[in-house]
Amino acid sequence: MKKFLVAIATAFVALTASASNVEKIQFANAGDFSLGVMIGVPAYGGGNMPHISVDGMFGLKDGFINTKTFGQNGAIDLGAYIGFCQYGDKWEVAGVEYKHSYWNLPIALRCGFHWEFVKKLDVYAGFQGGVAIEHWMDKQEVSGVDNRDFGNHCDGVFGMYSGAKWMFTDLFGVKLEWSCDWIGDGNDMSPIAAGVTFNF
Repeated sequence: MKKFLVAIATAFVALTASASNVEKIQFANAGDFSLGVMIGVPAYGGGNMPHISVDGMFGLKDGFINTKTFGQNGAIDLGAYIGFCQYGDKWEVAGVEYKHSYWNLPIALRCGFHWEFVKKLDVYAGFQGGVAIEHWMDKQEVSGVDNRDFGNHCDGVFGMYSGAKWMFTDLFGVKLEWSCDWIGDGNDMSPIAAGVTFNF
């Protein structure tokens, strides 16, 4: 534990030292638009494809927090998120084959707060809320005859997200994001995803 705390303290000192070069917010300015494309871990087990998502964010306000170390920092943006993932599983019991398939399409509005304490690094967190459109189908195959049951469902989602972007240029970077939703099934968004981001 002592070594872990020393490592955290060392990393914090290093980041703070390099933060002296940050004079203002760089990548979440008011009026800027960012587009992110991510591939994430499926929220449910048995997923046969990764969780794919696209998010677009528009900068509303930047540089409204004035600090001695980080300059005019802090930014707020607003945008939308849409994802898709498909799941499938099959098993057999007493000669009867069971199949279950499911797809999920979460659509949410997002509002995030950004803070840049190291050049090229944008750290952010925020809240998201919307709906998840779901379709499921269960199938039993007995003696070559399929018995199917299926349905559609729309559920509300609300939660939070956080992440970091490392920008290679003013226009392009990579991002890593964590997400959690608390309403509905609680598993509509990918818990962790990585991808690319573009600034316009």
